[in-house]
Formats: sequence, structure tokens, C-alpha cells
Amino acid sequence: MSLKKEKINLSYYALIIFIIVGVFLIFRDNNNTIKQPNSENRIKGSIKTLEADMLINAANEEKDLLVAENLYKLALSKLPEDRHWQVYENLGHTYLDHDHFKKAEENLTKAIKLNPNCDSCYQKRGVVYGLLNEIDKSLSDYNKSISLRPNEITYFNRHLLHDSFYNDENKSIEDLKSAIKVNKKYVTAYLPLIMRYSNADNFKESREYLSLLKNNINKNDIKSNTIYLFLESFLNYREDKMDQFFNGINKVCEINSEYIKNKNETISSKIFLSVYFIAATEYIKSQKFNEGLKILEYSLEIAKVKKDKITEDKILKDIIFVKSLIKNKDYSYHYVKEDLEINK
Repeated sequence: MSLKKEKINLSYYALIIFIIVGVFLIFRDNNNTIKQPNSENRIKGSIKTLEADMLINAANEEKDLLVAENLYKLALSKLPEDRHWQVYENLGHTYLDHDHFKKAEENLTKAIKLNPNCDSCYQKRGVVYGLLNEIDKSLSDYNKSISLRPNEITYFNRHLLHDSFYNDENKSIEDLKSAIKVNKKYVTAYLPLIMRYSNADNFKESREYLSLLKNNINKNDIKSNTIYLFLESFLNYREDKMDQFFNGINKVCEINSEYIKNKNETISSKIFLSVYFIAATEYIKSQKFNEGLKILEYSLEIAKVKKDKITEDKILKDIIFVKSLIKNKDYSYHYVKEDLEINK
């Protein structure tokens, strides 16, 4: 048994002892009332519920799937039937986290049958159906979840379906805007929305949402502020304000590089890489090869931390090319299929 599991068990038993002692004191101090059968049953029921909640929490944190399954089963035995849906929802989420999608679907469906008004159950099952490539079922669950309780994450997930599978740009945009309306601090929705408006040269909407983002994020939130700076930089690029674009994107590269060193993860990956490459090519077009090389090296950090070998190999190829330009002072090149290649 690992140290972490031992700690969970020790804390579990310590809390059980605490509960038992507390109940003993209640019995002692309220002898005349507590000894009544109904009161005793309520106390026993409360203890079982507390035990079940502890078991669910322990199962949610457990990395070993088999151990988690057993904890959920034990919790199920201690809860009244009207709360069984909570166990099935949590178990479904755990199966989802472990990529057991069919089992996740089965347990989330059980939860929904027991509690048809569980918005989060529909949201999670919508994710599962999406991963199982049952797109219409996924959309139906997202619609149901939103009808029960509008939620920024569900709106964002539905935007992905409209964007990637139904090619409905208008509905995709509306879902992003709805997500922001529900939660004005939800940076995840601002990113594709502002990028999309910028690419469509809709600079008015881009600036309005960029301003809304700035006004709602915490000044100490490094991740959100870096995304804001990234979006501002990209918008400057689309508006042909190249100096502001280069200044901004270089700051983003520096901050994200430090973030990777400290957290071993990147603030963003694909979208950052796409704009990093734009910056690198623009530098090289201006024959600022050292600056372009530096951007490519920042790109390589993202590919490595994401363990994306295909992208890593492509960036390494670009780095070798730019280094050859600098070494040979051969500043001619051409741009083919998103690769920098020597112009022979």
C-alpha cells in the first residue's frame, strides 16, 4: 500500500473515531431525548451519510481505479436510495477520467434515471458520447443540460460540436458568447471567439470582447493575463500593427517559457504555436533571423512539454534551416506548406 493510500485510510479512521466520540457525547448530554428510537435512527443515518461522503471524496482522489470502484460500492451501501445517483455520477466521471467510456456512459445513465434533473450528469454524458463519436447524442445531452442549468463549460462543449461536426459557425459563435455571458471570467471561451472575429476582420467585436476580458480577469492570474496579451498581440497582427504584435508576442513567449519551467505545462498549445509560427515567418521575411529563431525555440518548448513528436520534429527542421541561413548568410528562402525551406 502506498503512502498516499495509508494517509487516506488514517484520516478516514480518525474522522470516524471523532464522529463516534461526538455521538457518544450527544447521547450522554441529551439522555432523555436521544434514547428515543427515532432519534437514534436519525443519528445512525447521519453517521452513515457522513461515512459515505468521506468514501466518495476518497474515491474521487484515488488514482487506482480498482480501489476507487470498491470505495464507491461501499459508499453505495451506506447511502439512502434517493442519493445513489450521486455515487453513479461520480463513478461515471472516474471511468471517464480513466478512458473507460462505455462504463462511464452506463453509470451516468443510471444516475440520470435516478435523478432526471441532474444537469451535470447530462453534461458529463455529453462528453462521453462525443468521445464515442455519437455526436447527435452528445448534442442532445448538452441541450438538456443547458435547459436545466445554463453552464459556461456546457456551452463551450456544444460550441465544439457546432464548430467541428455541424459546421455551423453562427451557432458556434452564439455558444461562445453565451458561455461568456454566464461567466465573464471564462477565458477559455474568449480565446476562440476573439481569434475568430479577428480572422474575419471584425475588429470592433474583437476589441469589445478583449476589453470585457481585461475588465473581468484577476490582475494576479498569470494564465488569464497571458492569454489576454496573446489575444491583443494577435489582434494587432490582424490590424497590421507589426511593432505592437512583435512586442506583445515576445512577452507572451517569455512568460509562457517561464510557466513551462515552473509548472511543466504550457498556458496554451495549438493556438499559441500557430501564432508563434506567424511571428517567426514575419521575422524571417524581414530578415530578422535571430529573432525568428528565438520564436521557433520557444515553440519547441511547447511541443516538448506536450510530448507532440510530430510538431517537435517539424520545428527542429525549421530551426536547422534558420540556423543555416544565419551561418551561410544566405537570406533567400521560400514558404511551402507551412514549412520554411531553402530557395534553391
